[in-house]
This record gives sequence, C-alpha cells and structure tokens, in this order.
Amino acid sequence: MEYYDIGIIGGGAAGLMAAVCAAQECRKNRIPAKIAVLEANPRVGKKLLATGNGRCNLTNRNLTAEHYHGDTALAMPILKQYTAQVIMDRFSSLGLLCREQEEGRVYPNNLQASAVLDILRFQLESLGVKTLTDFAVTAVKKTEPDFTIHSQSGTVSAKRLIFACGGKAYPQLGSNGSGYLILKTLGHSVTGLFPALVQVKTDPARAKPLKGARSAACATLLADGEPVKTVCGEVQFTENGLSGICIFELSRLAGELGGAKKLEIALDLLSDYTEEEVFAMLGQTRKSLGLMPADELLNGCVNKLVGRGVIRAALRHIPRQANEYRPADLKAIAKTVKDFRFEVTGTLSWKDAQITAGGVPLKEVDENLQSKVCPGLYLAGEVLNIDGDCGGFNLHWAWSTGMAAGTACASALLKK
Repeated sequence: MEYYDIGIIGGGAAGLMAAVCAAQECRKNRIPAKIAVLEANPRVGKKLLATGNGRCNLTNRNLTAEHYHGDTALAMPILKQYTAQVIMDRFSSLGLLCREQEEGRVYPNNLQASAVLDILRFQLESLGVKTLTDFAVTAVKKTEPDFTIHSQSGTVSAKRLIFACGGKAYPQLGSNGSGYLILKTLGHSVTGLFPALVQVKTDPARAKPLKGARSAACATLLADGEPVKTVCGEVQFTENGLSGICIFELSRLAGELGGAKKLEIALDLLSDYTEEEVFAMLGQTRKSLGLMPADELLNGCVNKLVGRGVIRAALRHIPRQANEYRPADLKAIAKTVKDFRFEVTGTLSWKDAQITAGGVPLKEVDENLQSKVCPGLYLAGEVLNIDGDCGGFNLHWAWSTGMAAGTACASALLKK
C-alpha cells in the first residue's frame, strides 16, 4: 500500500489549489513530504474546464456576504482573508495573468479555462505532487494516526487528508455526491442538498410557446404571493420553463422553499416604466397600428414572442386588429407586462445544475477548515455548506478554501 503524508480527495478547483499550497508550504520549509491528489476521472480538472462557458470566471471583485448562501457568517473570516486580489496575486505568481470584466468578474487574460488547469497541473508536476486518476474513493477509515483510503483500483494511506471532492451538481463531470456519505462515516453531518444555479421549471403549456425567446426583465420570486427576492437581467424561455443568470440566482430559493409554499416568478418586462406609462404607450401604439394584427401590439416594447405570450395571458379574447382593443384590454396588457407570472413547479435535476446547495455545516470545522470531529481531516470547496451566486463567487470559494486547507494541513504536518 502506497503511503503519503497528505492525500487530497478530488482533483477539481479546490483540490488542485489545496495540493499546490500544501506542496509549496512543505518546500518552503524544506520538508520532503509525499503528497497525492486522488481523482475519480481519467484526468483532473474536468469540471473546471466547463466553468464560465470555457472562459473560467476565477473570482469577483465585488465579494460580499450577500453573494453567498448557507453558513455565510462562519465563512466570512475565510472570504475576508482570501480576497479577490489575493486569488489574482496567487495566480499571477503561478504565471497566469488575469483581467477584470463587467460586474467585477475576473477571468484569465486569454479567456481560456484550459490555461488555468495547465498552470495548476504544471505546478503539481514541478512540486512533485503525484496524481492518481481513475481513483474513485469508495471508503475512508481513520486508522490512528493515519487514514486508509479505499477505491476499486487500490488502497492508499495518508497521514493527513483533505476532502475536496465536490458536491452532486454535474454528475456527468464526476461529482456524484459520494463524498457526503463517506464524511458521514467519519462523524460529520450533512444538511439538505438541492440543485442551485439551475433552470426553473414551469407549466409546459406556458413555457413551450415561448421557447427560444430572450427578454430583459426584473424577476421576482414570490412565496405564497409575497415577494422574496428580485434579480434583474436577461430571462431565457425554454421548453421546461425559465433560464438565464437572474433566474439561476432565484433557483436556490426555489429549491429551498419548494414544497413548503406556493412559488411563482413574476417578470417585470419594462422595469424602467410604470404601469400607467405602459398603458399610455399602448394607447398610442393602438392608434398608430390601426388595422395591423392585434398580437403585434407589443412588438416595439418587448421580444415579439414574449409580447404575444403577454397578450394571451392578459386577455381571454384577442381582437383581430389593433384598433379594436378597448381601454380595459390595454390596462390588462399593461398590468401583465409589469407582472408576467409563472408558477414554479420545481427545478431541473442535478445534471443541469452548476452548484450544490447545502453540505457539511461549517460549525463542524475550525478556522483552518480542519474537522472538529475527525482530527487530521480537512474540508474544502463545494462539500461545505456554502454556495454563491453566478459571477465567479463559487470558484472563489473553491480557491480560497483550497488555499486555507492546503496551507493549514501542511503546517500541521510540519509541527508534527
């Protein structure tokens, strides 16, 4: 059985950063530690390559607690220590230049996720870190003072262990949630888990006629008729329901509240105008269109397909010509433009989700992310009960916890 000083389960963003930081800390102190990354896939970083549509949104300058969910208060000390600038400086020291774009989003300068993975892989090679691929961990046993890590392809032992195996999102990229089960055997608990940053499902009869349309809107999630959260952006209409970044950011709450309350999403398609102003504009449009088809009334205001959907939702009977609209019809259409409502029937599944909501509570790890119930075990990344909004916040959590766990694990090894 191969023996290592530090084993890292998971070759994703958090695991690779943890391995780099642990190896650098050991080299700095001239300790010849043996470190290994244990990855279930044939190669490391498979999910990393898919982030940011292949551009890899590394972090975000606008890093605040409001962009995170779960055990946010307990996560803040790490987020304050490992700022966006710290992450950028770390990558710069590894040879990767970064650039800031809209809304504080930070990408590699060449906009290639593959460059980020290459930089990390090359570092591991130069630092002598071993990578064991096709090594899907099936069980971990604490055999004092070490850990025995089992897989179908073999067994290894490690003095210290970092769990960075990801959550349940994107199982086709290697994350199947098995890490949670293993952590339970080591004494940890796991909160409820549900898909986040994912499409929201609605009534197919409402969704299908709008499939393929895109429209700027302010989307509000309603629970039993009460507004919970509003996010503005581009809404994409799909065969199953609603998509787009603003919808993704509501999907976490939809997953969290689903089943307990009646959920709806209300779209304000003309957020810069009041309902009265929309009504006035429609009155002018009715006159100018005259004999034109009535379902063209909103063509100059919103996406054509969406406009027709609004009119269908607002009126039981649609006249043939625009000049046949009554004032009451225009009021109903103006009201619906400002409140185009869809009942939420759920979200798409894990295979469509970008991130896992829920995980191991942060109260079960110390300030260095070492387990309070299993000494020598460290946790990093998505496996913890923290998830972020779109815009680089989840990758930032992966990098920062990887840095914290890797450095602390190596430091503990040196003290030992």
